[in-house]
Amino acid sequence: MLRTLLAAAATLGLMCSQPAAAYGEDSPGLDLYKTWLAKGDNAARVATFEAELRKRGLDGVVPTYQILRTALMWKQCKAEPFELPAAGLWHGAFDSLRVLKDEIIPAVGPVMIVSGYRHEALNSCAGGASRSVHRQFGAFDAYAINSTRSAMIDQLCTWHGQHGAELAAGLGIYRGPKFHIDVGLRGNRRWGSDYSSASSPCNGRGGGATVAAK
Repeated sequence: MLRTLLAAAATLGLMCSQPAAAYGEDSPGLDLYKTWLAKGDNAARVATFEAELRKRGLDGVVPTYQILRTALMWKQCKAEPFELPAAGLWHGAFDSLRVLKDEIIPAVGPVMIVSGYRHEALNSCAGGASRSVHRQFGAFDAYAINSTRSAMIDQLCTWHGQHGAELAAGLGIYRGPKFHIDVGLRGNRRWGSDYSSASSPCNGRGGGATVAAK
């Protein structure tokens, strides 16, 4: 029994201290992106999207292919690894990218996005919440790639406590240095690994909402 508890504690300690470079390895990469980009009018639509990013000073926050990643379970769900929804939904992504650029990345360091837009069927198949704002292209799941989990939690909880209400920001914190961010779509809320507000590591730090689920 003691040996089992010690092993579990060691695993938890590794998760809390290990930088995110060890995570996100199953996410679709550039080779798959180039294949997807060559299909249909994807390249032309992405060029328009990137022009809008440049106009807003949001180019280079993260590579475009990361912004367009769908879900880690894209293959199991028989979906595309990347997707750019209709232009009418882009404003949500712009708002969240602005916060990543101006507030999150200066606090936690560079990030790697592993999930952005998910259409309804993919969101359901991948286990997303039924009201998930991933369906609106306004949410991103990401790793803080040079941060430990504990440092990321300190920075993100402080940020959300100070700015969550004014930005109507959702903050989810998952296993490892992985988090969810959305801005201006479903209000000020926070949650943890089971998608409930009770599991948020930010609880007790002040400033958070009690509404759960992403």
